[in-house]
Amino acid sequence: MTNDYLKTVILFLAVFFLLAVAGCTSPAPSSPVPASSPVPTPGLSTVSPAEMALQPADLPGNFTLLAKGERNISDMRSWAVEHGWKRGYFTGYMKTGGNVSEGPFFEQVISVYSTENITLIVEDTINTWKSMPAEDSNVTVEEISLPTIGDYSRSTKASDRSDNTRMYVIAFVKDDVYEQFQTDGNETDFEILRQMAVTAAAKIR
Repeated sequence: MTNDYLKTVILFLAVFFLLAVAGCTSPAPSSPVPASSPVPTPGLSTVSPAEMALQPADLPGNFTLLAKGERNISDMRSWAVEHGWKRGYFTGYMKTGGNVSEGPFFEQVISVYSTENITLIVEDTINTWKSMPAEDSNVTVEEISLPTIGDYSRSTKASDRSDNTRMYVIAFVKDDVYEQFQTDGNETDFEILRQMAVTAAAKIR
């Protein structure tokens, strides 16, 4: 394993963790609901985040596991903790074949939240990505439509004109679980990412 390869993996995972911690500055205002029409409460997951994580056998193709582990409270932004973040897990994979120093890399982040705040997380993730062009004029972000994954999902593609790279993100919630998938690559890699997200949603129970 070369030093360049290790540097690439470490850098990619570092950027991933900075962008993958979902949160927002304030909750959306709630509308009054008649007593006869209660708002449905999301279900509670019954398996640990580690059990929800994708395994090599779950992936559509040949992948190498780069990293996995528990997410600790010290990894989280204060907003996430204040709004009911409970526990989490992550995995990082690289699709085999081609130049191993270039990936593509695939990441999965899992977080369990209090049910009353779970609907906020996807919106914050998408809004965070959409704010990127304001910080870097070389970056453009567009939302990608996709069939609903879990209870609610959204997706974006960020393109960087300075180096012609693209990064895809899929964020979804199911019950009290938030998951984010991310990859650098092309449309084919995005389809693999979508398949991963669908498989991951089925593991939440």
